[in-house]
Amino acid sequence: MPALGLDIGTSKICAIVIDANSGIVIDEFAALNDTFIDAKNSFNRIQDPMAICKKAYSLVDEAISRYPDISCIGVAGQMHGIVYLDKYHNFLSDLYIWQDQSGEQIYKTTGTTYAKHLSSETGYAMATGYGLTTMYYHLVNSLIPENTSCISTIHGYVANMLAGSGSITMHSSDCASLGLFDIKNGIFDRSAVEKAGMDARLLPDVTGKAHILGKYKGHIPVCVAIGDNQAAFIGSGCDNDILINIGTGSQISMKTSINGCDIPGIEIRPLTEGVGIFVGAVLCGGRAFAVLRDFFVEVYRMSGMEPPEKLYDDMLEAVNNMPKDISELLISTQFSGTRHDPAQRGYVRNLGYENFTPSQFVLGILKGISRELYDMYTAMVSLDNTVRSRLIGSGNGIRKNVLQKKILEDMFGMKLYIPKNHEEASFGAALYALTATGEFSDLSSARQTVKYEDN
Repeated sequence: MPALGLDIGTSKICAIVIDANSGIVIDEFAALNDTFIDAKNSFNRIQDPMAICKKAYSLVDEAISRYPDISCIGVAGQMHGIVYLDKYHNFLSDLYIWQDQSGEQIYKTTGTTYAKHLSSETGYAMATGYGLTTMYYHLVNSLIPENTSCISTIHGYVANMLAGSGSITMHSSDCASLGLFDIKNGIFDRSAVEKAGMDARLLPDVTGKAHILGKYKGHIPVCVAIGDNQAAFIGSGCDNDILINIGTGSQISMKTSINGCDIPGIEIRPLTEGVGIFVGAVLCGGRAFAVLRDFFVEVYRMSGMEPPEKLYDDMLEAVNNMPKDISELLISTQFSGTRHDPAQRGYVRNLGYENFTPSQFVLGILKGISRELYDMYTAMVSLDNTVRSRLIGSGNGIRKNVLQKKILEDMFGMKLYIPKNHEEASFGAALYALTATGEFSDLSSARQTVKYEDN
């Protein structure tokens, strides 16, 4: 029986239909998430939740019309963001997404940010973009809409609406992304929420299980939505493996059984009952390579020439042709700061006459992207030295860049495997739903369906 996986991303909404037995993607349906709204404040990043839902429901209905025997629906999506709802599940606000910078504004006259002030008030490491950090800013500035009954992530909302649920129930993987969440016990720390002055009654219900919320159109089971990071982990076939994703940003994820982590920049997110994943999220990642390309474009135009269409390919070829006996540049690619320290910036070191060349900058940027992830990996291993079986890669920053793949393999000392399915989060959502319906006994069985390009 085929299963449907829906992923509501920041820039793209994707639904795929998979065959549960073979792991083959039968069909794919996608729509651009062009729902951004011009905000009154430059630090806000908001999207139209009604428009997102319309696109998501349309994709689901199109898939079902073509494959009426779909056995279940799984949902994943962009974490951290929140939307305010009334008791009838009507939207009372725009969707404040993970990129929202309300938490980075200065709290009253303290000289510190809302995120840092909330952290000191509650004892939890709260970052800007976390849903409850954004909500705290709204509370202090009297911006929480009247008649708010609940908050939700957008994909959490969509899953509940597809299921016809009478209340908003979210998965622990999703709830934890809002902040002030007790990972060990799998619940919001309501005392911390109340201590910050926020109303804990607005929090959604929480489940840590592969739970069926209800049935779409009266007969298709809908699984509780999970975070896109966790969904991609499942959809990449990861178990005791290392997952590297390089897109606009980049992430490294590994499964762990420990409950706490006090290393800046690294967090533990729930995966399923009793199991979590280390996550190190890099704000820049693959964007650093795009920034370098933009620099070369400006050089071409400054010289009165149009850049070649395959400039990325030319940049990689330059590295292949450069001398091998020159001292390499050391480049930090923290151009957008870090989640822990948004003011952090990148740098170039070991710069001399002989290595001040385009090819050295290309190599230095790609190694800088990899090094930031590897440094996070070594920090994770210091807390949990479980032997990792494989290095698994996803995202266009790996799929379309052979040199980046080789650099990662050399740095980690492991062969890198790339899943055949390109929509890992949608695939993982479908597998999680198949686990919820009992098609698979557990996630370990579900992951066996994932195939890799080298296999």
